[in-house]
Amino acid sequence: MPPPVIATVGGGGTRLYPLTLCQPKPLVEVCDTAIIAVLFRVLAIQGCRRFILGSKGFENTLALSNYFKAGEGFFKRLGIDEHEEFSYQPQYEDHGSADSLRYCINYFNLNDDVLVVSGDNLIDIDLEEFIAYHRRRNPILTVALKELPREESVSQYGVAELESDMRIRRFVEKPKAGTEPSRMINTAFYLFSPEIRDVLAEMGDKSRDIGGDLIPYLTENGYDVCGYPLKGYWIDIGTPERLLQATMNVLAGKVRHFKFRHPYRESQWIHPSTLKRIGPLLERGDIELRGSVFIGRDCRIEPGVVIENSHVGHTCMIERNVEIRNSAVMSISNIMHGVRLNRAIVGRYSTIEAHSVLDADQFNGRKGIPVVGDNVRLQKESVVGPGTRVAPLRYSHMILATGKFLELGSDERNIYFTQRPQTPA
Repeated sequence: MPPPVIATVGGGGTRLYPLTLCQPKPLVEVCDTAIIAVLFRVLAIQGCRRFILGSKGFENTLALSNYFKAGEGFFKRLGIDEHEEFSYQPQYEDHGSADSLRYCINYFNLNDDVLVVSGDNLIDIDLEEFIAYHRRRNPILTVALKELPREESVSQYGVAELESDMRIRRFVEKPKAGTEPSRMINTAFYLFSPEIRDVLAEMGDKSRDIGGDLIPYLTENGYDVCGYPLKGYWIDIGTPERLLQATMNVLAGKVRHFKFRHPYRESQWIHPSTLKRIGPLLERGDIELRGSVFIGRDCRIEPGVVIENSHVGHTCMIERNVEIRNSAVMSISNIMHGVRLNRAIVGRYSTIEAHSVLDADQFNGRKGIPVVGDNVRLQKESVVGPGTRVAPLRYSHMILATGKFLELGSDERNIYFTQRPQTPA
């Protein structure tokens, strides 16, 4: 049986604002499923039965506990009867992923190999092969590494400097373009040997972050740290743009372990409760579906709607003459007549009033996608362009206090903001 899994889920998720204002980052949904549940599904299908959530803080821990509880529902949906109950980090304010790992290993008395995963990544890995590689090489740590193509920047990741035998000499964090030692990046998917428990005890308070503290300590002190070349899919869902990319990848079938139910046509899925409502309109051509489309349960969709390469969550109401292209509309949202969405995200329980436009391609030279957060009501004829994010006005102080965003304006309901440009190093 594969080793126990510790998921480090303590981050604040500010880069995903406004989608993480009301929920922890691991519970943000990709195609109606929390990011962390997609990850756990990949592991459970391949034999993992022991999951420990290394969360900290009231909001994170309670939200995750309410979502998974003891795990019975999660395993039942996968048809798995024999399993252990989910565990949660007690009230311990850890100082980072390595500190959480140290505390959980000791609290739950783990004396064997342990898998450590980040709660905001999607990964498709052959777990049996990964574990066999680790046990054959017998290092203290094996890190799954993903080689990025030349056209994709590695500057936002930890990049591995490797020996010829895949031993990791060190990680270079966020290297400048042209200075990176390789194209192999840290996916935050780790397999530790039991010896790590003694190392963490030896480090004490010096061990806070796995990438920033623990791995440098291991490599500098002669411990064997190996890289494992990941062949399957991987994405770090750290920004709205990458969340939308992950959604599009899931719809396109690029995430092998994510399977939709309720097929309608090739690459299209509609929940039966929604199909019962809209079936006649589809047959008459009054609703047009193009490309890869998922529509959840209990949705109402009116004539003249076009949905192309998009995900629509459950219990959404989409009025006449709406266009939704390359977008994600999350559950219990209302899209009123004449609205146009292109490469955009609409959060849960939000309303986009009539004739509004959310378009990532509307203005040349501006980057990013339009994002409307949870419980927003966007007034009619609004135009939300690339990189603009919208949240209820009551969150304005919370957003601006991070120092990561610039306010673009506000109205009686909402704050409009964008990511602050990064100063070149």
